[in-house]
Amino acid sequence: MNTSMPQCPQCGAPLTPGAALDLCPRCLLAGAAAPTDSPSGARLAAPPTVEQVAAAFPQLDVLALIGAGGMGAVFRARQPKLNRLVALKVLPATLAERDPAFAERFEREGQMLARLHHPNIVSVYDSGRAADFFYLLMEHVDGVNLRQAMRASRFTPAQALSIVPRICDALQFAHDEGVLHRDIKPENILLDAKGRVKLADFGIGKIVGEAGASSATSSPAVPGLTQFGAALGTPQYMAPEQRDRPEQVDHRADIYSLGVVFYELLTGELPVGKFAPPSELSASDPRVDAIVRQALEKERERRQQSAGEVRTQVETVAGEQPTTAPPPSAREPSRSPTATTPALPPISSMKTHTQIVALLHIGLGVFTLLGALAVFIFLGMAGGIVIAQGEIEAAGILGIVIFFVAGFLVILALPGIIGGWGLLKGRSWARPVVLILGVLHLANIPFGTAVGIYTLWVLLNEPSQSQPTPLPNQQPVR
Repeated sequence: MNTSMPQCPQCGAPLTPGAALDLCPRCLLAGAAAPTDSPSGARLAAPPTVEQVAAAFPQLDVLALIGAGGMGAVFRARQPKLNRLVALKVLPATLAERDPAFAERFEREGQMLARLHHPNIVSVYDSGRAADFFYLLMEHVDGVNLRQAMRASRFTPAQALSIVPRICDALQFAHDEGVLHRDIKPENILLDAKGRVKLADFGIGKIVGEAGASSATSSPAVPGLTQFGAALGTPQYMAPEQRDRPEQVDHRADIYSLGVVFYELLTGELPVGKFAPPSELSASDPRVDAIVRQALEKERERRQQSAGEVRTQVETVAGEQPTTAPPPSAREPSRSPTATTPALPPISSMKTHTQIVALLHIGLGVFTLLGALAVFIFLGMAGGIVIAQGEIEAAGILGIVIFFVAGFLVILALPGIIGGWGLLKGRSWARPVVLILGVLHLANIPFGTAVGIYTLWVLLNEPSQSQPTPLPNQQPVR
């Protein structure tokens, strides 16, 4: 028996079970040095140096610049007293010059972000102003963001279906607390070396963007900051109402952005214009197409009405038993920001069995059609011989036999071909059609009986679509 461990496809190193993206930690973290892109592609004119930041934060050991983008710069630092690594995000103090109310708003928003304690949200430990910087002291995630991970390795549909429910958990928790993210994109979704998912930068766009909105007509723009007025976010991932009616944005704008990320995870492309369904560009389950298409509806009333609903739909396709998250008041108060999430679940093998059933019925249908063609040819030749011998009456009887036998075989063949095709495409009407054919095949001993039994076993054990979850009671969204 071959007991060798699986190897990393990039460097050949042995892989431990459950390795993220099927890569070793070294290759997974290889992209961590790449700077995080800003929402508009712009960058700060010059991020502060390690020395400048260290002088402003003597209580920390500032180690290195992790990345810089349109919303500031992030440094890796260590808290000596607690002996832990932290991420320090600094914003230029010039924001207060452009908007006198910025300091008060930053403090208020920082306190709000610090209350978001969830395993899939990057925790905020502290916030305030030090020297020339406003800062957020955050949980350090030893890993990469989703953009860097996608550059390192293409995600499989199973991995995408495992990641999205974790993002949904984080969003549902924040929305229940009355907090929007406003900037869901791969750069703000973090993966550690064990594959755990963390959502970062909650509300950062709102803090900075309101400063830009309040002074857009009175002061020149600061390079690299979000300059969309009150339309906060990244254009490619923004919901239509986030661009056109930013003052009316609610939690469903985050669902639209999640849909863009989901599509990009599956296909490697952005859903621009009249985009192709994910199943046409990848090996994903065709049932995912409807989930993504609904999340990307231009009218928010037609999207899923909560992140929990998206999670239920995705877990149903992935073969999991959907679970309903308890309301905020019923959640365990002891949840720690450092708690780990369960291992990412594998996609169910029932999809493969369903595809086999579909192909079997298509194959039987084609075989039956070939049988009808053979009957037509051979009995037609016999009819020609009879006519040549002058037996017109016998030829007429033979013609009637040909018509009925060949027609009967065609009638038997078409439901199998059409039903099998519909099952492959995930059509809802195909399942009962193939189930009926499976019952009829039981009488066709011995091969048809085996096909019938297998068909019934697969389709009766296939996870059924669950009803969408109702819209939870929302607190006023900030």
